[in-house]
Amino acid sequence: MPLKKHIEKRYFTITEVANELGLNASQLRYWEKEFSSLNPRTNARGKRFYTASDKELIQQIAWLVKDQGYTINGARKALKKRKEVADAMAAAANSVTDESLDKKQLLDRLYGMKSRLEKFGEQTAES
Repeated sequence: MPLKKHIEKRYFTITEVANELGLNASQLRYWEKEFSSLNPRTNARGKRFYTASDKELIQQIAWLVKDQGYTINGARKALKKRKEVADAMAAAANSVTDESLDKKQLLDRLYGMKSRLEKFGEQTAES
């Protein structure tokens, strides 16, 4: 009896990633040189293979550079701080899971988190 499980793809070629994200392959190769955290696997012939986390990082870089107007240097600095922001957001999300919170407390926490993120955005824009 054949299995009808969906097999999730683990690795993507540079062409697949570029087409999916609306970028050029040359842009991706350039970003690999500029962002040390973007380091796809390569085979013996030099063919690049990106993981889902690589694609997520590329989306973040594209958002910073193309949508937010960051320079490469500014985007690099913002990405260095992204782990700190992600940890803070995770900690805030974990504290929100307490079911004893009422709606007003939840809104107050969300607005506080929003203001912290806006301050972070201003700090990275100034850098």
